[in-house]
Amino acid sequence: MKRAKKDKLDLDNIIQCLGEVAKTLKENPQKALRELRRIGALIDSNIPYRDGHSIRVADRCLAIADYLGFDENEKVTLEVASILHDFGKIGIDEAILLQPRKLTVEEKQVVEMHVMRGYYMLVGFNEMVEALSGIKSHHEFYNGGGYPAGLSKNAIPLMGRIIAVSDAYDAMTSDRPYRRARTKEEAIEQLQEQAGRQFDPALVRIFIRHIREKKS
Repeated sequence: MKRAKKDKLDLDNIIQCLGEVAKTLKENPQKALRELRRIGALIDSNIPYRDGHSIRVADRCLAIADYLGFDENEKVTLEVASILHDFGKIGIDEAILLQPRKLTVEEKQVVEMHVMRGYYMLVGFNEMVEALSGIKSHHEFYNGGGYPAGLSKNAIPLMGRIIAVSDAYDAMTSDRPYRRARTKEEAIEQLQEQAGRQFDPALVRIFIRHIREKKS
């Protein structure tokens, strides 16, 4: 099915809305998160092949948080980080995001820049400062081979390690221009293969337990 043309996002308006969300986070976190999910859904609908991605990632991150015993404040921070983890992809050329072939070195660098672009666009919101560590680190690899800082193991913030697993699973189980969606079991097998390399092995075990229990 041909993707319907979407109206261009008004980034200035989104930044303004995020400012209001940030101000509300402390006094009324549930209201802030409802608005943030609305913004996240809007962003997803305008980034190719990302419809619903951020919300699914957030929900699965919160499931991991429950297994880990996060308190409510920690879950709020994780939800903010997971919903906004791809914020920096706003404005990246769709021709690159929709590329059906392997990306060139230059194209890959453009895509990888989304982490720091998102970080710098959000860094002015002091109320979200704790969430920024998850946004900035969700493409770090457990073995140190990721980006942007080449962190490894527990040097990677826990939020970043959680988002990494959930983000990868959702990407694998969604259609992309360069491949079909993998099945749940195929995605689980890939997570297991990359445990200790790309992903925190303890979090992979927790995530797989959640996926199989919830049948999602």
